[in-house]
Amino acid sequence: MAGEVIARRKVTFNVRPRLWRSKKFLERGVQGFSTALITLGAAVILLPVLWMFSTSLKTQFTVTSMPPQFIPQEAQRVDVNGQSLFLYDVTIDGQTRVLAAVKLDPEKSEFVDPQDPSQVVYAPASQAKKHSVVWAHWENYKEAWTFATTPFFIYMKNTAIYALVAVVGEVLSCSLVAFGFARLRAPGKNLLFALLLGTMMLPWAVIMIPSYVLFTRYIPDFLSNLLNTKIKLADTWWPLMIPKFFGSAYLIFLVRQFYMSIHKDYDDAARIDGCGLFQTWWRIIIPMSRPVLTAVAILSFQWHWNDYMGPLIYLSSTNKLPLSVGLANFSEAYGGTPWHLMMAAALIAVAPLILIFFALNRYFIQGVVVSGVKG
Repeated sequence: MAGEVIARRKVTFNVRPRLWRSKKFLERGVQGFSTALITLGAAVILLPVLWMFSTSLKTQFTVTSMPPQFIPQEAQRVDVNGQSLFLYDVTIDGQTRVLAAVKLDPEKSEFVDPQDPSQVVYAPASQAKKHSVVWAHWENYKEAWTFATTPFFIYMKNTAIYALVAVVGEVLSCSLVAFGFARLRAPGKNLLFALLLGTMMLPWAVIMIPSYVLFTRYIPDFLSNLLNTKIKLADTWWPLMIPKFFGSAYLIFLVRQFYMSIHKDYDDAARIDGCGLFQTWWRIIIPMSRPVLTAVAILSFQWHWNDYMGPLIYLSSTNKLPLSVGLANFSEAYGGTPWHLMMAAALIAVAPLILIFFALNRYFIQGVVVSGVKG
């Protein structure tokens, strides 16, 4: 028919993508794989901690038992006719009985009933298994804390004082130096900052002997001549505490990166209100830098709480030692390594670090992330 318009409907087909090609499936797959990977990593990290906790609840003899036991267990003894005998789980005719072993023999072991010693039972040794019960020795923690030759409380007090003084010194010095690198303009500033970062490449073994000679000979001689009195820095905390008020290269870099993310309009507003550089740093920048300063405090506290080499070379008196060096005295007192007490003492020593990290976890992560991303 002329002029007739034939309308054709356009037929469309909605073809759903296959399940494994869908975006939602891929996102959930990536999320599940990431969760499994993180869980595996956490298990690998926490397994030694759990084993240390298990060891701290054992005795000195069960620590080295073979095969190793994750859950603290002890073999039970019983007095039978004046003899101390081990208890065994003996399987006889499909039934398991708890009997005391009088004599063990591969083919014919002799057992007696602890309730009725006159009842004697014979069975091969292969049918007997030593009867053990779960036994946690929480008294190990008390013994480690109150051990006579290792004043654990004094060690912890010395470590806490050292770590807190170091935190105060590094937080103040690093934040002030970082403010200068982030805000001040001076010729050679970038070169000085590069030299500062270069000091991070120097291992402790390189500067250990020069630092020791400096604090035990040259500085005491200089102060003795200046003050006309005998000055001794060896076997004191001064060589360990004084350098903390001169900053740390890594912490200065961390704080400087955070300061670079703070807009300079705040500095201009403070300058208009009559604040100088120090007041701007103290009243404006410091209150805005709580996350990174918390991260610096946690890192500094953790490092100095675990510091070993510094106190080892400078301190010799027992009442001045920190935890890291004092724990070695357990081996000297026992004539060997009491692993159960060592693990208990180590857990007590690490407990403050764990509590501080979980209490300030939010600020710590925020400070590290912001310093690393926005710099």
